[in-house]
Amino acid sequence: MSDVIRLGIAGTGRMAASMVQAVALTPGLVVQAVASGQPDRAKWFADACGVQEAMDTAAQMAASDSVDAIYVAGRTRDHAAAAQEALRAGKPVLVEKPLAADPDEARALVAAARKADCLLMENLWCLALPAYRALAEQLGSGSYGTPLHLHFDFGYPVRPDSYPSLFDAQDGGAILDRGVYGVSFALQLLGPVAQVDCVAQTDGHGVDLLSDIRLRHESGATSHVAVALNALMSNTASLACTHGCLGLGAPVVGSEVLQATQMLPQAAAQAVPGNAPGLKDRIRAAPFARRLKRRRDMSGGRFLAYGANPYLPVLAHFTGLIWAGQAESDLIPLDLSLRTQEVLQQARRQAFGG
Repeated sequence: MSDVIRLGIAGTGRMAASMVQAVALTPGLVVQAVASGQPDRAKWFADACGVQEAMDTAAQMAASDSVDAIYVAGRTRDHAAAAQEALRAGKPVLVEKPLAADPDEARALVAAARKADCLLMENLWCLALPAYRALAEQLGSGSYGTPLHLHFDFGYPVRPDSYPSLFDAQDGGAILDRGVYGVSFALQLLGPVAQVDCVAQTDGHGVDLLSDIRLRHESGATSHVAVALNALMSNTASLACTHGCLGLGAPVVGSEVLQATQMLPQAAAQAVPGNAPGLKDRIRAAPFARRLKRRRDMSGGRFLAYGANPYLPVLAHFTGLIWAGQAESDLIPLDLSLRTQEVLQQARRQAFGG
């Protein structure tokens, strides 16, 4: 391999186009080829995006000596087959989320990657963002105590004619496309799940439009992940802990704002029933102090930029693993992807009464 990793992209949809833009900003990475089951589509995409080679199949691209690594975009139902071709060829592969259409496909992929000792990583790109990583680090420091509850919601209305794949009964819907963000984050922060409960609003044709997922973790902590294709949500996340609260500002998927509120040990003793208000209490109640507090709260948060493109951190992580010869990510481990798949499947079954 030269000093530049030549990436092949399986798929020609929105995510493939977005990845071309991100790769153009990533040092040491270039899009070399694109593959599609529709040759005319692959050639059109290559011409439109300035990609050197257009190929007919993912297998052809994986076998090509001009391609060093593969990114699998396209429909969720096609992820596993394309990723298996890359693994058979010994090529590192980044797979768009969700990793596969169901847990069985995901387990087969992970087994193949481990047998081949070849890098396989799900593109849970939010987990690589500076704000997400900083929140996990703050939690790991112990300063905020024990995490007890995560609330994560992600929703905004989209039209079926603009995003037809999201409204496909086989591999569309809010749970698969949007729930994967909150569920993977919950598992990363709070660990394995003991119980899944989900209710959903559906379109009557097998697609969940708005889903409410409740998780009880083995640690005793709980999570609430709400996702929607038909409603605007607050698009924020908050993690309640025994000694404070950590959060991500809107838009939660792509957030650059870490919010942190730490409860000082003396806070609980500041207000004692029956005691007359002291000087501090009177100052806090003053209109000027209230205005200052409101202004502080509105501007609160630590801005942690990801750069010119939100996919840059995950691409830097992926290429770093390739250069280091690593077969698995410590940031987005395969076991996390498998557990996420299992939770998503349980949620979907409950959403449709299965």
